[in-house]
Amino acid sequence: MKRGVILYVTQGKDEVPLPEEGNLTEVSRSLGVAEVSVAVTEEDIAYAWWRLIAEGVHQIVLMTAAYDASLNVFESHGAPLRLWG
Repeated sequence: MKRGVILYVTQGKDEVPLPEEGNLTEVSRSLGVAEVSVAVTEEDIAYAWWRLIAEGVHQIVLMTAAYDASLNVFESHGAPLRLWG
């Protein structure tokens, strides 16, 4: 079963770099999922949800996060919200 995460950046969203495959691969490994999408708006969340379902992801969760540009890391906040599966 493929699992995916949508990281909704609520703090530091102006500093979030364009997602690069290598960058998100490390994030996905640390979260234990197959796919990671980064969203900074509600429209980004809807698009990421659709994209993950279209790619065959069976379980999708949404997590809010802050981005720290000085360390180039995402820091999750709160509990994950299950969106699909």
